[in-house]
Amino acid sequence: MAEPTVNINLDNPTEVARETLRRLAMRRIAPTPDNYLTLYEEIVGKPGGASGGASAASVLAELAADLKTHYPALSTQTASLNKAIDKSDWRQCSWLLSEIAVQLKQQPGDDKDRSQANKDKLARSIEIDAAEQNDHLALLRDLLAKTLEFGVVSQLPHNPPLAEKAQKLAAAVREAHSATTLRDAASSLKSLWVSIEMQAPDAQQQQEMLKRILLLLVENIGELLDDDTWLRGQLDMVEDIITAPLKIHSLQEAEKRLKEVIYKQSMVKHGLREATATLKATMTTFVSRMSDAVAANDEYQGKIATHIERISNTEDVLELNRILETLLEETRAAQSESRRAHDQLVQERDTAMQAEDRIQLLETQLAQMSALVREDPMTRSLNRRGLEDEFVREASRADRYKTPFSIAVLDVDNFKALNDKRGHKAGDEALIHLVKVAKEELRLTDHVARLGGEEFLILLPNTPRDEATKIITRLQRSLTKKYFLDNNERVLITFSAGVAERAPGEGQETLIARADAAMYEAKQTGKNRVCLAQDAPVQAAE
Repeated sequence: MAEPTVNINLDNPTEVARETLRRLAMRRIAPTPDNYLTLYEEIVGKPGGASGGASAASVLAELAADLKTHYPALSTQTASLNKAIDKSDWRQCSWLLSEIAVQLKQQPGDDKDRSQANKDKLARSIEIDAAEQNDHLALLRDLLAKTLEFGVVSQLPHNPPLAEKAQKLAAAVREAHSATTLRDAASSLKSLWVSIEMQAPDAQQQQEMLKRILLLLVENIGELLDDDTWLRGQLDMVEDIITAPLKIHSLQEAEKRLKEVIYKQSMVKHGLREATATLKATMTTFVSRMSDAVAANDEYQGKIATHIERISNTEDVLELNRILETLLEETRAAQSESRRAHDQLVQERDTAMQAEDRIQLLETQLAQMSALVREDPMTRSLNRRGLEDEFVREASRADRYKTPFSIAVLDVDNFKALNDKRGHKAGDEALIHLVKVAKEELRLTDHVARLGGEEFLILLPNTPRDEATKIITRLQRSLTKKYFLDNNERVLITFSAGVAERAPGEGQETLIARADAAMYEAKQTGKNRVCLAQDAPVQAAE
C-alpha cells in the first residue's frame, strides 16, 4: 500500500520531523533514533537532513519543542520527553508519546488540521507500542510454558496424570493469543496448583511410609547382629537419620561418611579374610604334621617289636650284631624325623600365632571404623547415638556396683554474638577448641558428647555431684587459660553448666532435663557459672 503524498517544507525542520513521525507510524517502525534518522534523510533527500547533520535525537527534541509551543498544557509531558531524549531512553520516549496522544484527543487545538495530524501520528505510535507489548506477551507466554515443562513436570514423576496435565497446559499457554484463551489458561493454571497442593499430603504420607519401612528393615537387620559387630555402628547412624526430620545436609554427610567407612572396612575385611585363610591353612598343616609324627612313631614301634622278636630267636652273634646295627640306624632315622617334625610344628605354631595376632588387629580396626559413626563429624565428640550407648553402659555399671554417676550440661556463652561478629567458621572452630580442651582436662573415663548447636554433655562415671562440680569448674578455668585463636587474635570462650547426679534407676532424658534446668539457672544468674540440679523425684529413684 503506497503512502499518501504530503506537501511539506523541507527547509522547516519541524514539518520534516512531523512527516518523519507519520511515516514511522504508517510503516509500523519502532521509534528508535536510528529509524528516525533514516526516514528523516529519506524525506530531505540527503544525509544529515536539512539542518546539515541533525540526529534523530535532535529531531525528537524539535518535535517536543513544537508540541510545547502549540500545546502549552502538555509542557510537563514535553519536559519529561526531553529528559528521556537526553538519557536515550527510547522506551520512555515511546510511552510519553502514547500519553501525549491520549491527552491530545481530549482537548481542541487552535489549528484543527494540524492537531488532527499530530493525533494521527501519535495514534500510530500507540500501535507500535501495542506491537511491542505483543512481543513481550509472547516472551512471557514462552517463559511460563518452559517453567511448566522444566520446573513443574520434572517435579511430578510420582504423579503421571498431574505431569501430563502440566505438559498440556504448557502447550495451551504457547497457543494463547487472545484474551479468552489467556483466561482459559489462567483458569487451568489455578486448577493445576490446587491439584498439586491437594496431592502434597499424599506425597508426604508416602515419604513417611517409606521411612517407616526402611526403619523396620534396619531394626530387623540389627536384631540379627551381635551388639559389638562392625555393622552395628552403620545401622545406628542410618536409624538416627531416618527417625530425625530429613535434611539434605545430614543426608549428604551421612552418605559421605558411610562411603568412607564402607571403603575402609572393605579393605580391613579383605585383610581379615586373608588372615583367617592363613590361620586355617596353618591349622590344617599342623594336624597333618601331628598325624605324620604319630604314624612314624607307630612304624618305629613296630620295627622295634620285630627286632626284639628276632633277637629272642637267634643265638648267632653275627646276626645279633646286624640286628643291633639295623636298630641303631632306624633309631637315628626316627630321631631325625622326630626333630624335623618338631621343627615344622614349631614353625606352623608361630605362623598360626601371627595369623591370630593379625586377626585381632583387623577386628580392632573394624571396631574403630564402626566407632566413627558414633562421633560428631565436626568436633569429634560423641553424637546422640554414641551418647546413648555410653549412658546405658555407665548407668548399668553404676546400678550394678552402687557407684555414683553424674553428668554436666554445657552451653557456650554468647555464641550467637561470636557467630555474628566473626562468622560461622570461627564459631565452628571455637566448638572444636572447647572439645579439644575438655578431652585434655577430663579423665580417661569421662565422655564428651554434643547435644546440638553449642550445647554439650559430659558423662562423669563413678563421680558424685560435688566432685563433678569441681571437675567442671576446673575445666572452666582451663578454658580461660587456653585461649581460642581467631586470625591470631585471642578470643575468650566461656560456658554455663548444670551438674546433676543420677538417682538409681533414673532414665537418661530425666537426668538430662534436670542438668539442663540447672544450666539455664547458671545462664540467668550471670553466665560462666556451674549450678547444681535439684534432686531427682522420688519416683525416679525407685
